[in-house]
This record gives sequence, C-alpha cells and structure tokens, in this order.
Amino acid sequence: MIVIKSINGTAPPIEPLTFSITKSDLYSDSTRRSSETGKLMQYPIRFGVYSLALEYLGNDAVIAQLESLISGSSLTVVFLDNGTYVTKEMYPSDRENTTEKIINGIGRHRLSFNLIEL
Repeated sequence: MIVIKSINGTAPPIEPLTFSITKSDLYSDSTRRSSETGKLMQYPIRFGVYSLALEYLGNDAVIAQLESLISGSSLTVVFLDNGTYVTKEMYPSDRENTTEKIINGIGRHRLSFNLIEL
C-alpha cells in the first residue's frame, strides 16, 4: 500500500524507506501538579496531533524532487493510518540529507524529516 498518497496534490516520486506515525496530546502551559494534593491538573488544548517521521533513499534527482515537494510552511498531506487515508495540514521539520555513496559522480542520498500537523 502507498503510505503517502499525496503532498499538496502530488504523489511523491518514491515510497519512504521508513515511515512512522506519532499522535501527541497538547496541553496548556498551565498544566501542572497541585501543591495541595500533588495530582496533575491537566488543561488540554488538542488531542491526537499527528507527526510523521519519514526517511527516503534515492539519487540526486529523486531527493531534489522530494525536497521541492515539501518546501513551504503549509502542506496538505494525505497518508495512511490504520488502513484509512487521512488528510491533514502539516509543516516540514528540518531536513537531513546525507550522501551515502558517490559512484561515477552519481550520489545516493538518505533524506529524513518529519511532517507535523499544524
């Protein structure tokens, strides 16, 4: 199955080498423990905020396409979660591009980044 169906309406040129989903809950800065009882006083803001960790392996051209695809501050991402495609507005984290091997002037790159729900 295709795990990333599209980013801003465009299908990625290759499937990721690794793909993981994290869902986080966001709490207000006011969340703290009570000084009287020591119990946590939670002030939730949002539940189930998605973060996708992606890693791709490809040549110069493919990695350049991927970097172009995730440039920008707001991306509409359609991805697979538990057998169902989900659409979320996300932004890219820092991108790490490591050149693993260069043979005859052709590089093989490992690109990793997170896409985080706005």
